Amino acid sequence: MSTILNNDNKHDLSSSYEILDNLRTAILILDTDFNYVYTNISAIDLLGSATPIKEISELRCENISLSTYLNNIRKDSQSVMLRDLKFKNFDRIEKIVDCNISSYYSGEIKYILLELNETGRLYNISLDQNLIDQQKATREMVKGLSHEIKNPLGGIMGAAQLLDRTLTDQSQAKFTKIIRKESERLLKLINAMSSPLPSIDKDMINIHEITEHVTELFKYDVDNLGVNFIKDYDPSIPQLYLDKNQIIQALINIIRNAIQAINSDGKIIIKTRPVLKYTIGDTRHDLVVKIDVIDNGIGIPEKKLKEIFYPMVTTKNDGMGLGLTIAQSIIIQNKGIIECKSKNNETVFSIIIPWCTE
Repeated sequence: MSTILNNDNKHDLSSSYEILDNLRTAILILDTDFNYVYTNISAIDLLGSATPIKEISELRCENISLSTYLNNIRKDSQSVMLRDLKFKNFDRIEKIVDCNISSYYSGEIKYILLELNETGRLYNISLDQNLIDQQKATREMVKGLSHEIKNPLGGIMGAAQLLDRTLTDQSQAKFTKIIRKESERLLKLINAMSSPLPSIDKDMINIHEITEHVTELFKYDVDNLGVNFIKDYDPSIPQLYLDKNQIIQALINIIRNAIQAINSDGKIIIKTRPVLKYTIGDTRHDLVVKIDVIDNGIGIPEKKLKEIFYPMVTTKNDGMGLGLTIAQSIIIQNKGIIECKSKNNETVFSIIIPWCTE
């Protein structure tokens, strides 16, 4: 819901509020004393959850004084565009925006208009869409190639089995075992990549029942490693219309990845939060649920982050690089996305799923 912070100055602006509330651009309308007249939902999300919202003059921007520009626009009405404006919002989260400051009159009353577009958000939208397209293209490519690979691979495995039965020299027999083992591994890899995902059987589910179930599955592993699960749940999250078994599998793959990244005495935080007005790919959702899996393990090299969800990409010596690919495919099939950030030995995998009832 939008915030109208100065009801005395509303005048005939109120007819436009409903339109402004549905914009992805953060809109702030100020009077000439820099008091808020109106902020739309996107602006509240951008500036942070401080209630009541702090004065705009308290927003600390890097290298510039926002107050100086506001004073200038109050005097001469000359609009200005500030590119890549960096600041920390009232929740102390760093943001980068393009900010357009202009003024206009409603009757004889002058107002100052700020339009802020998150440049980082637009970049993430592009990355999300690229990832969705990459997932589809990869699956179709593997489906097309799997038949051509399986036939000769089956011949190799059959020949290795025949050789294994006829060879008497054990020094040579070990090589046929290697051929069989690696052929079986390759066949397993192809099947995992080319097989269709299970048919979706959706129902209304409590996401916290899912997270509790999955953490219980890993109880033995974390107890042996000395890893602690820390749960930070938001009880206000509504039930979600999802495929329960698929979401369980996606969480298993992500949490297993987090456990493998921790040597010992580590922690894994599972945090859930509702988020208003979130864009996945090119679709804007009124409400999404965000499930963060945060570990303090070894982290992911920056050069790997952009390709971490691609097939056969792994940082482990014994991994096939499919766990995260499958998790991402599952969440995309449920209309969501998985994002990953890793910095200073903290890795965050965020499952973002839109709320819907059907």
